[in-house]
Amino acid sequence: MDAYKGQNNIKKLAKRAGVFLIPGEEIKVFENSGEKEGVRGNNEKKKIAGEVVAYFLQKPIAPATFEEVLDLVHAEGALLSCPHPFDWPRKNFGQFPKLWKKFDCMETYNARAYYRGLNKKAQKFSERSEVSGNIACLGVSDAHTPEEIGNGLTEINAGNEEEFRKEIKKCRTKAIPNAKAKFWHHFQTQLAKRDWMKER
Repeated sequence: MDAYKGQNNIKKLAKRAGVFLIPGEEIKVFENSGEKEGVRGNNEKKKIAGEVVAYFLQKPIAPATFEEVLDLVHAEGALLSCPHPFDWPRKNFGQFPKLWKKFDCMETYNARAYYRGLNKKAQKFSERSEVSGNIACLGVSDAHTPEEIGNGLTEINAGNEEEFRKEIKKCRTKAIPNAKAKFWHHFQTQLAKRDWMKER
């Protein structure tokens, strides 16, 4: 949500470019119990269960347990999505297959998935009889660099925020695979994490 602050925040840039913007963020989810490791909080390290994404957020949500995150998302009137649900190399939320009914949408195509089979697994899950039509499917670029924007697309018939929200709630979306992130894009992410590369 830091991208929404400052003189050149993303809202102003989007408006200048004539692009419709849905505010959101990726949120770390803590396990309810067990060994502590990962992110530090309250003088101890808590084990990460994975990550979720909230759309239509008004303010950021700090890492918390799934139940706490869900309550905060609902309190803001936001929508909850599961990013790369079966992409185990990238902090997928492993409990998604059991808790999918708590989500409004899921990514069935993520352009940064390391293996094509991980997206196929998400697609097959969304096609199950009990799942199909009960959760919106998204195609996302998960872009970490400008060149990746548009690698994953979601087709939706909406022209404003309320229409977007309505169509997602009614599961009237279509994920469109456009391209896959290349090795160089993943490599740039690692360079940026180590401050060996400037943000663009």
